[in-house]
Amino acid sequence: MNRINIAKIGWLLGGIALACLYVNGAIQQSRQVNTDMHRTDQSAYMAYAKALAESNYTYIGDRNRMPLYPFLQSLLYEPGLSDEDFFVRGKRLNIALSVAFLIGLFFILQKHLPLMAATNLILITAFTVFIFKAGFFQAELLFYFLNFFCFLLMNKLLHRPKWQWGVLTGVMLGMAHLTKASVLVGLVLFLAAAVLQEAYKLYRQKRSQDTGTPRTKKQLIMNLVSIACVAIMFLATVGRYISNSKKIYGSYFYNVNSTFYMWYDSWEEAKEGTRAHGDRVGWPDMPAELIPSPSKYLREHSTQQIADRFLKGTSEIMNTAMGSYGYFRYFFTYLMFCLYMMIVDHQLTRRFFRQYAFLFLFNLMYFAVYLSLYAWYTPINSGNRFTLAQFLPLMFALSFVIFRLYSKQRRVPYEKGQSALVKAFTTIVAILLVYDVYILLSQKISTMYGGW
Repeated sequence: MNRINIAKIGWLLGGIALACLYVNGAIQQSRQVNTDMHRTDQSAYMAYAKALAESNYTYIGDRNRMPLYPFLQSLLYEPGLSDEDFFVRGKRLNIALSVAFLIGLFFILQKHLPLMAATNLILITAFTVFIFKAGFFQAELLFYFLNFFCFLLMNKLLHRPKWQWGVLTGVMLGMAHLTKASVLVGLVLFLAAAVLQEAYKLYRQKRSQDTGTPRTKKQLIMNLVSIACVAIMFLATVGRYISNSKKIYGSYFYNVNSTFYMWYDSWEEAKEGTRAHGDRVGWPDMPAELIPSPSKYLREHSTQQIADRFLKGTSEIMNTAMGSYGYFRYFFTYLMFCLYMMIVDHQLTRRFFRQYAFLFLFNLMYFAVYLSLYAWYTPINSGNRFTLAQFLPLMFALSFVIFRLYSKQRRVPYEKGQSALVKAFTTIVAILLVYDVYILLSQKISTMYGGW
């Protein structure tokens, strides 16, 4: 047996052992900690799934939670099944789905990162995020997976537009939207960046005096087609859902959270406001001047109050992350090391910024806007489960910069030393993971509630 086969067998056995540890930890969280179905929206998802099954899938929802995850859970429901048994079944399904997501994520990551870097990132994700949320009747992990896939596809399209990728991106964005109504902002940012990129390329071509092969009209058209495919396939995927929203609620993208709740100053206000006046069954039955909106909020709040809301929200997000499951230290470590490499290789950094200007712009705007939205929403509801939607995209972006851009493409005299530094970083992360997994499985997983 040659060394390559031995290595493959070693990786396979190691993967199986880690999977067993992961599943055992998720089951512990499910059985010992997550025992109350009425906490963190779980009973609401259960009610949605039961309503779908009992109505023969004609139930249209309440425009608070989206239908894809309840649909999956409804497949397990049987007439007469008790809530307790449905709760147990649903948690088991979520654990099984989380394992499938992690396997899929590993194969995606190892196509874009070196094997050890991909392995570290999937273990960080599995043991500091997924394991705490797997044993829950919640849509979070499905959304995290779909949202990351969408993020990756949008970056691929910006780098190299293809209509096939555009079709897939639109469908996946539609599925993500049907899981959590949180991808519209990312879609708008992507479309804006893609159109600006094509306009800039066209402008550069007209102004350029280069003798190289000019960009053809066919290339421009195909790039625009790939962008259009995203929007078209997204609308096709969510078409039935949004047409029902328009018919019943008066708006294609009606959602009580983005339409009303985020424009209140607290959850108590929201409960006493549109929620108490029927916003789940139709447009709220209350005077128009009392219905919250962006314009109403701006009229009634000073600039200082708005700034304070952002600052307090950001502070709460950071405090929650630092005191949470353990993922924050990895984010901070990767961020600091990434910034170090960008500063040390400042010439290479400038070249990358010029070469991938719109990719950098899209990523910068993507994370900045989502952080702002999460910070803004904290007076209504806060916790890990909102911000963790961007954990995988952010960690992947940092990993890609560290392990692909700067480690694979740099051409400077001290390349070997820099390569050794990157390898040392990878090794230190792996050692830290061993310690954290031990602490997590022996202490945290059976005491820390993962639903928030």
